[in-house]
Amino acid sequence: MPVLNGLSRKNEGRVVPTYRHLLSPQALTTANPLRTIAHCDIDAAYAQFEQVRLGLPDDIPLICAQWQSIIAVNYPARKYGIKRFTSIEDAKKMCPHLVVQHVATYRNGENEAGYWDNVDPRTHKVSLDVYRRESLRILAIFKEKIPRGEIEKASIDEAFLDLTPMVIEKLLAAHPHLSKVPEDAPNGLDSPLPPPPPIDWSKAGSVFPIDGKEDGSGTDDEEGRQEDERSEDGEEPDARTSSSERDTWEDWALCMGGELMSHLCSAWRKPNNQTILRTAAVPAFLNGRDFSDIRSLGGKLGAAIAQEFDAKTVGDMLTVSLDAMQKKFGEESIWVYNILRGIDHSEVTERVSTKSMLASKSIRPAVTSPQQGYHWLSILAGEMNVRLRQSREVTPGLWPKTLVLSHRQGIEPSRSRQTPFPYTRNLSTDYILKYAKKLWDEATQPMLKGNMKLNVIGLSFTGLEKLEEGQRGIEGFFNNSKPKTAAESTRKPSFSTTPQVISKLNSTSKRTRSPSLDSSSSTSTSVQLLPSDKNRPTKPPPLKSKKGLDAFLTKKASNLTSSSSHPNISIPSSASVSDLEISPSEPSQLSHISSHTKADMGSWECSECGQIFNVPQELYLGDEGVGLLGSMKQEHEDWHFAKSLQDGSDSVSESSEPSQSRNNVGPSLRKKGKKNVEGIRAFFKPKPQ
Repeated sequence: MPVLNGLSRKNEGRVVPTYRHLLSPQALTTANPLRTIAHCDIDAAYAQFEQVRLGLPDDIPLICAQWQSIIAVNYPARKYGIKRFTSIEDAKKMCPHLVVQHVATYRNGENEAGYWDNVDPRTHKVSLDVYRRESLRILAIFKEKIPRGEIEKASIDEAFLDLTPMVIEKLLAAHPHLSKVPEDAPNGLDSPLPPPPPIDWSKAGSVFPIDGKEDGSGTDDEEGRQEDERSEDGEEPDARTSSSERDTWEDWALCMGGELMSHLCSAWRKPNNQTILRTAAVPAFLNGRDFSDIRSLGGKLGAAIAQEFDAKTVGDMLTVSLDAMQKKFGEESIWVYNILRGIDHSEVTERVSTKSMLASKSIRPAVTSPQQGYHWLSILAGEMNVRLRQSREVTPGLWPKTLVLSHRQGIEPSRSRQTPFPYTRNLSTDYILKYAKKLWDEATQPMLKGNMKLNVIGLSFTGLEKLEEGQRGIEGFFNNSKPKTAAESTRKPSFSTTPQVISKLNSTSKRTRSPSLDSSSSTSTSVQLLPSDKNRPTKPPPLKSKKGLDAFLTKKASNLTSSSSHPNISIPSSASVSDLEISPSEPSQLSHISSHTKADMGSWECSECGQIFNVPQELYLGDEGVGLLGSMKQEHEDWHFAKSLQDGSDSVSESSEPSQSRNNVGPSLRKKGKKNVEGIRAFFKPKPQ
């Protein structure tokens, strides 16, 4: 490969590094040629985690088992020929001193997973919580050693690290003359960087050779390239030694380059090695590889490309020009063109917090009655409780929107039901189980007739997002106020509403509506001036108060009277008004709330339920009366809104049921379907001529 000489802006499709790429913060994009990405992969991760937990020496053969299968084999055990698909009995024969460690499991009655004797798939459930916690420790070390770079978690045992900011900082420290653009630079910041001095690769680990023919010892001599020097200046060896110092794990595979290339070459020299792939070595590294080896080009897209161009390896596709590819498949095919040449502009973004959580169990024998499933629901809810708590420790405020119950019967497609999962400060297994049982009872109605047998049950959280600071669940808006003493109740009016509504009583209403002179209404609620507390008639004893949302929302029966449909609302007024009582009428089903404000009368009519709220004219003329009417409107509309939420939460959707309207649409109403496109044309649109 020719050496960059700084005379051209691009060399073989790659951007030549300039002073702008090195010195300008705005140039730190995915197209920066000085970009340095590391892919860190832990070799035989589960086996290493168990080895560290048990305190075993590095040379002890160990496998991780799940029931009767092997899921991880450490490198000492691999020397005996043991592989993941080897049976445990055969593995013990191949290595008599083999350590067999079963993964942790959940069992009924335990809040956390543990390592139990005589585990049985009929009563226990596998847990990977131990490995997830170890993964968090790995990410913590990454963050400590790479404070300025982005970290993207790829899986439980691998991550991408964007080292570009630290590499540029080290380059400037090693070569101070690059921190300032020379006065004779022809293009200023856009002038190419000068070639670096020769680089000694012998101390950099395993370096892939440029021609692909050497043994990769890193001894090939060539004049330095500026974008290659960044690999030598990476700080990854420090991170690798730190893992050994902390007694956690030690086998890593690392490389420098783009995200795609770093993922490919990290497995070149395992175990416990660091691989560096330089820009000049990318063609030799990719030339003989199959499409299926490249991420995103495996599967249908890779097969379509191979069929379209009669190609099998990356080298077979290098003769296809970009113009020819775009004319055939559109402008979007430039992505394939770049990937085949190792050009990757995908961004490394932090994805520590997950968007969903799933705990499922394959059950044998199948569950045939609702009562049999309660055992597994309890175990699944316990696992979800532990995982959500751990995630909230990493990301405070994280909370799911929905709890989903999924189940499968035989070879049929999986079905699911979901329900909103309200926020609570007292997260527990029982809290999750309460909502899970509700979904379970609805989903297992066919079991009562004896025609349902479930062999897979799962619980999952979806819509995991970080709540805003100070955000609370809906029950927080309907908590009863603190009980007041008798003396306080005589001096101050009582409140049966939220703090937000109380604060609005002393200010004008923010939600003004257009005035209307329409005074027709079926019912009317007026606000009357009552005598002082001394002469006030004795009221009947109050009913037992309800707490939380039940104080505002009660399920209506068909024969309920109008007085039980609405909550009684007590609203404070001025000093001359001791108490304002409202007895609203029964509302109809909620569709859309609108209102009419009678400015001259000081009244408001709810068009939904036809109820009218009146404030005496002498009281309404003052600012305090305007705020009072606005508060009455606000609280009444809030009641309608909360009622609609309760009515909506009673119905739980089942995602697997087909839409009624979709199945009933006749042929004349259906859109004419497009002809199915096969091959690579299904992925790209041809470029218009």
